[in-house]
Amino acid sequence: MNIGNKGMKAKDINWNKEVEEYKTRYDDEDGISEYVENLVPYYYHDIQNTFNSMSEKITADEVGVPIWQVMQKHIFYDYLESFMEAWNPP
Repeated sequence: MNIGNKGMKAKDINWNKEVEEYKTRYDDEDGISEYVENLVPYYYHDIQNTFNSMSEKITADEVGVPIWQVMQKHIFYDYLESFMEAWNPP
């Protein structure tokens, strides 16, 4: 697992490898959110670099929320979507 990935875009992470690693450690799908959350960068500079490389926009309901939390949320959902695509390939 690549904890705190230092600002990697979702497309730069090998999601098939992450899914394989998850499946070797866990028996079910209950921990996927926590697993993916550990992949999200946690240093501000890395969060900012990752978020800036994405095409996400801050929405009206996010006004007033600390910017690092908004950016981490967008990164998390981007990563989770990529992980689930690898989990359930078409």
